[in-house]
Amino acid sequence: MLGEPSLELIGYVILAIILLYIILPMAWLFITAFAPTGGPYLRIPESVTLENFAIVFGLAKLKYGAAAMSLHMDKWIVNSLIIAIVTTVVTVILVSMAGYALSRLKFRGKSLLMTALLVLGMMPTTAKLLPLYKLCISFGFINNLIGVAIVIASGLLPTQIWIMKGFFDYIPRDLEEQAWIFGCSKLETLFKVVLPCAGPGITVVAFLSFLAGWGNFTVPLILIRTETLYPISLGIATTFIHHPGEVGLAVPYGPLCALSLIYVIPSMCLYFISRKYLMAIKLGRLEV
Repeated sequence: MLGEPSLELIGYVILAIILLYIILPMAWLFITAFAPTGGPYLRIPESVTLENFAIVFGLAKLKYGAAAMSLHMDKWIVNSLIIAIVTTVVTVILVSMAGYALSRLKFRGKSLLMTALLVLGMMPTTAKLLPLYKLCISFGFINNLIGVAIVIASGLLPTQIWIMKGFFDYIPRDLEEQAWIFGCSKLETLFKVVLPCAGPGITVVAFLSFLAGWGNFTVPLILIRTETLYPISLGIATTFIHHPGEVGLAVPYGPLCALSLIYVIPSMCLYFISRKYLMAIKLGRLEV
């Protein structure tokens, strides 16, 4: 009927509302990071400054709002990098060895082991926190960044082993046999032939592991007690929890928004570096 909105128009309106819902918080985050004085409301600043980023890296002091608040944002960045890098290294090494063994070896109970790994990978982290916490106390992982990274890596192993095994399954065994014929040992064959062919899989595992370590919140929340050892995720959350203010004025919004932008950069960079492999896997065009 004439004058009634079409379903297509209603769809566009709904999409526009969803788009605004997504974009407005990101616009507030970006604008506040470069504003001389930030607040909990979106407003265009009269001038642009990089002082908030200087505060994040400890090159300037906070001059407004929660001036007495103890902030260690530069240390939070380093802590997050340590956790993410150690998580990535531990996961890639263990997953590569386990995935190769499960792909090439035949032994009794292999199917049961793979099923158990899949079930463990599907279990939520919170369901394993109590036994993990007891183990962490025994191993001295409390207030230990390396310990936090190892715990995060342990939660990634079941799923990542499945992923890596799938990549090794696609590598022909003929390549290894040819390397043996030419005099390579099994260890040399692994490092010179198999692992280079599995490079896309290792890239994917490293990418997912870094993201898990970089953005993890639950494990540091349980294991980290000292503010100087907080990763970025925990540092930002505890700032809002412990210093909320009546209208948010006690929270240093400018530096925190600047820190949030910095928080996004490594993940975006890694995505653009590894997107070739990610898209190839998605489209089913991965070649070894």
